[in-house]
Amino acid sequence: MSEKQRRTATEYTHQDLERVKMFSDAVFAIALTLLVLELKIPDDMHLNDSSAMWKGLHEMMPQFKAFLLSAVLVGGNWISLMNLHRIMVKVDFFFLADLVLYLVIISLIPFCCELIGKYPENPVSFIIFGGLCELLVINAYFFIRHCRLKHLFHPEADLQEVQFLEKSLIVVSILLAVMIWIAFYSTNLSFFLFLVYNLIPFFVTRKLK
Repeated sequence: MSEKQRRTATEYTHQDLERVKMFSDAVFAIALTLLVLELKIPDDMHLNDSSAMWKGLHEMMPQFKAFLLSAVLVGGNWISLMNLHRIMVKVDFFFLADLVLYLVIISLIPFCCELIGKYPENPVSFIIFGGLCELLVINAYFFIRHCRLKHLFHPEADLQEVQFLEKSLIVVSILLAVMIWIAFYSTNLSFFLFLVYNLIPFFVTRKLK
């Protein structure tokens, strides 16, 4: 292959990666927008009466909590994906297919938010939310492992840190299974644990370089 052909192939790869980043950002932005749309003011709320408004807002507390839980999950996953993209130099078919699956799972977060907002005392709401988190972790494990084995990361990327991240995801998957089980006994505790868990993606990939 000539130097010109190699340069063209490299530019094409970088172009693909940029398109992947833009597509991913768009899905995350839409997911956050849909979460906000779930915060609906009740039709029977008396907006001109202060006490009635406070009462109505208090009744909306489950929706606010569900929004917080889901928004943190979306934000944390976006940061993790951005940190991964930062050390990537090329893509392949499996990468694209796995990313599409990952974004499909992300797009289901508003549905889980609505479930928790409407049925905050039903453990099934948190079980479904936990199941979605589990799918994200499993997807991330195979995604990162594939990128490492197929040398999709930058040659100077810290692969030891990448492997540590892979092992950490296995532990996280086990912890999620325990948290899902806890939902059967206490939805309030389950909410707290999932909220703390959703903060993990904000920090877990920050050392990737």
